[in-house]
Parts: sequence; C-alpha cells; structure tokens
Amino acid sequence: PWDVAYLPIDPSDIGRTYQEVIRINSQSGKGGVAHVLRRDYGLELPRWLQVDFSTVVQELAEDSESEVSSEDIFTLFSRHYLDTEKGWHVGDYRLSRENGLDRLEVNLHGPENRDLFLSGRGSGVVGAFVQVMEELTGNHIVVVEYSEHSLGQSADAQAVCYVQLNIDGERPCGVGRSDDIVHASLAAILS
Repeated sequence: PWDVAYLPIDPSDIGRTYQEVIRINSQSGKGGVAHVLRRDYGLELPRWLQVDFSTVVQELAEDSESEVSSEDIFTLFSRHYLDTEKGWHVGDYRLSRENGLDRLEVNLHGPENRDLFLSGRGSGVVGAFVQVMEELTGNHIVVVEYSEHSLGQSADAQAVCYVQLNIDGERPCGVGRSDDIVHASLAAILS
C-alpha cells in the first residue's frame, strides 16, 4: 500500500525519541557506535579508534545475533581499553624539567603485587614514558596517533586520552581515563 522507500514519521508519534531509534547490530557502522558513546558517555572517539573498536562491537553483535545496547557497548569499550585489573597500571609518578627535557619517574603496579619503578627522559612526558617502555619491553614504540578531551567543563572534570602506537609493526590502540591528564596519557600508552 505504500509507494515510498521510507515512511517518514515523527518518533514521538510512536512514543520514542530520535536517540532511541539509533540501534546497533552487526550491520551497523563505525559512526553509530561512536555516536552512542558520545551521546551517552561523553566519549569523543577519534576516527582511527572508531575503526579499531567497531570490529569488537561487530563481533559481539554477530555472536549475540541481536542488537547491542548502549550499556553493552560501554561495557565492551571499558573491558577492551580501560580495565587493566589483570595487567599493569600506573601508580605514582613524578615529573621534572631540566634543559628542555622532561624526566619521568613512575611506579607501575602489576599482577601478583609486582611493582616496577621506572625512570626516563624525553621531549615531553609521553616521550619520556615511551622511552622507558621501550627499555622495559625491548620493543621499538612509536606514538602514531594521540587525542585527548575532558569529560565535562569544570576544572575537576575527568580527562580521557586515546593513543595508537606502532610496536614493531603492530598498531594497538589504548585509552586512559583519569582525574589527571598526565595520568590518563600514561594509562593510555600502558593499556
């Protein structure tokens, strides 16, 4: 009976809002996942992280053979990038600057209550931490992409940092979230 490709309706006519109409399934693209995380959690995923994360969401949608809720997407994002309970995480750190170079001293807490104290120098805190991680792992590490933003508009808003590294040809992505932008940056690299 309808001779149109799509029937334009106002979502309020069926008791919904525009945001609730956006649904994520195995056919959804990167933009839909990024929109849900921005709208519901304030996360501004850069394009390269959208590409990395969309495959993870697509696998979940295909395995479950159903739509993926906003909560499921955020849980998956947290588990994939933020939760480091089983791995290493950044403890206390100290920064100082001398002759144009930053010196970083950082404690890393790891599995089985292992702690490491690391110290390095670099052009900026990220450079110093990468230098330390190269020495620790024996891998060549390059920061390919870096992005950050706050989760609010006050001075005490949390910071989120996104990084993509090149580690001996592999390109892992990491995310860090903290009350402190330096801590968020270190956590993103470590994740």
